[in-house]
Amino acid sequence: MYVPEQARAAIDAFFTQTNLTALREMAMQTAAAQVDNDLAQGYRQLGQSAPAVRGRMLVGIDGDTHAERLVRHASRVAQRRHLPWSAVHVDDGQTLDEQSRARLQSAQQLAERLGGEAVSLRAGEVARTLVQHAIERRASVVLVGQSRRHWRRRVFGGGVAARLLREGHGLEISVLDDSEELPDQPPRARPAREVVWFDYGLAFVATLLASLVAWGVSGVLALPNISLIFLAAVLLVAVRSSMGPALACAGLSFLAYDFLFIPPSFSLNIQREEDVLTLLFFLLMSALTGKLAARQRRQLQALRDTQEQTSELLDLSRKMTAATDRKAVLNAAEQHFSGWKELYLCLVDRDGQGGLVVETGGPLTFSEAERAAAEWAWQHDQPAGSGTGTLPSGRWWWWPITAEEGPLALLGVSAREGQSFTAQHRRLLAALTQPLAQALARAQLAQELEAARLHGETEQLRSALLASVSHDLRTPLTSMRGSIDSLLALGEAIPLEDRRELLEGTRDEAERLDRYIQNLLDMTRLGHGALKLARDWVSPADIVGSALNRLRAVLAPLQVSTQVTGELPLLYVHAALIEQALVNVLENAARFSPVDGRLQVAAGVLDSELFFSVSDEGPGIPEDERAKIFDMFYTAARSDRGGQGTGLGLAICQGMIGAHGGRLTVEEGIDGQGTRITLFLPLQAQPDVEMEESA
Repeated sequence: MYVPEQARAAIDAFFTQTNLTALREMAMQTAAAQVDNDLAQGYRQLGQSAPAVRGRMLVGIDGDTHAERLVRHASRVAQRRHLPWSAVHVDDGQTLDEQSRARLQSAQQLAERLGGEAVSLRAGEVARTLVQHAIERRASVVLVGQSRRHWRRRVFGGGVAARLLREGHGLEISVLDDSEELPDQPPRARPAREVVWFDYGLAFVATLLASLVAWGVSGVLALPNISLIFLAAVLLVAVRSSMGPALACAGLSFLAYDFLFIPPSFSLNIQREEDVLTLLFFLLMSALTGKLAARQRRQLQALRDTQEQTSELLDLSRKMTAATDRKAVLNAAEQHFSGWKELYLCLVDRDGQGGLVVETGGPLTFSEAERAAAEWAWQHDQPAGSGTGTLPSGRWWWWPITAEEGPLALLGVSAREGQSFTAQHRRLLAALTQPLAQALARAQLAQELEAARLHGETEQLRSALLASVSHDLRTPLTSMRGSIDSLLALGEAIPLEDRRELLEGTRDEAERLDRYIQNLLDMTRLGHGALKLARDWVSPADIVGSALNRLRAVLAPLQVSTQVTGELPLLYVHAALIEQALVNVLENAARFSPVDGRLQVAAGVLDSELFFSVSDEGPGIPEDERAKIFDMFYTAARSDRGGQGTGLGLAICQGMIGAHGGRLTVEEGIDGQGTRITLFLPLQAQPDVEMEESA
């Protein structure tokens, strides 16, 4: 609702023709998407394929030099129309050289970076496959390229575009003229071509051998059957090499068959008309046989490459699944790539100071060229280095391993001595970086979650410590201050016995405060790894006696009994720490014991360990809570004599005993009531007492 003045301002400022047109287009796109979803759901319920309402865009690409231009154009059109889009490559069995394969892979990766989907299909006829895929994906727009320069090739242009226009009924077919010149492409590493000349030599040798065999059996076989020997030679060459040598073998076999066996012999002249048809039929069958066999060989090689890539991906994914942190991911990657005998591989990361550091693999020494290429690849999220158009002077090829948040690492690849780094290696490594990137991202996320968890626990412990300090320091200080104030205010008016009681209470509170501060200091040393063990030989009876003497005031309301003999073996421990651990256990037992309750202290030997046990008649600890009592700041609410502790004593006890290689157990106490906490310490070889005394 607008008042008149606001309405005029809105008409002038907001309700313009441009804004209204944009709003109308957005509304139509939203409505089309909703109708498209509803229509698709209805047709799925009927088991039928639904026509496209909102639509989808397909762009056909291959290994042509204009593939990336097609992808970029399709991305712009799809963004303007708000359509999802896919870059589709149809493998019809035609041979792609290494440069074409590299360009195709680069175009597919570009499509994924621009928000599209990369799809690869295998079929015999490109146009029909594109139309069928468009119908299956309910696409409404198909974009292909047409090049006048490459009309001889069976690429996405020319004939494919014309067949799409004939067969793509109901589809919007867009043909992009890509005949304009592109800047020179950087040279790419290609394998040596000696194999090609070997293949043509094989064609000549196969024809020669077929001629000799045919000449040897010409007296036995009829003339039409002799041609099968030459067909076998063509088939052999096609299976062993490629289409070019197979066609060359077919031509040579045609000439040899005519020269040696078609009358008149040793002449290329043909006298009978039926021999002309025989030779032409033989030439046609030879060419078809060679072509089909060569295509089958290419398809078999493609299947082998796909199987190798799938096997590598499966193996790496299996190893990455078990890796939980970045170090484990790097170890798994190094273990996997160590099986590559042709290449050196390494993973590079930032060193925290803006530089680059090798995390695993190598050997690699950063020269200026290598460092510049690696920095460029990291900053621009694009391959760089050897075999690329960016800083190709170095020996290493750099591939960024990225996630949504940015680069996670760099994969560096270099050929070993006498080996080559082929485009097939590039394709396989580019595929392997996907599970590697996912594993690194997962490890980084796990590290961030662990850091967040530790931060939360630290804040929780900080709050608990502050609350504990504010309470447990204030209580003894308040009691001590009250006693001192009473003594100062009343002085001689207080009876001697009462003054003595006030002073003893002040001393007890001071000792309690001292123990609490000592616990805090011990906990700090344990947490920072600063606890040093000053081991020496000590008697277990001395440790028990000293601990009981320190807690004589705390244990006074209880019936304390000890079972410690002087014949126990000596302990090689830090006596003060073991005594403090026993003091913490005794104080905890006293806190939860009833007045006049029994408290038993025992020491003995069990197997190769010496133990101290403290049993009380308190409320006991349920089994599901026994593992928690050694956690920091964990306190129970079942104290019989009031006054809960700080929750640090038993945690410190576990740390001190653990530092000596010992352990603690929690069981039921006296006569099945209360709690028994046992401290186990490993025994060492006993010293020679007589030698020590004589010394």
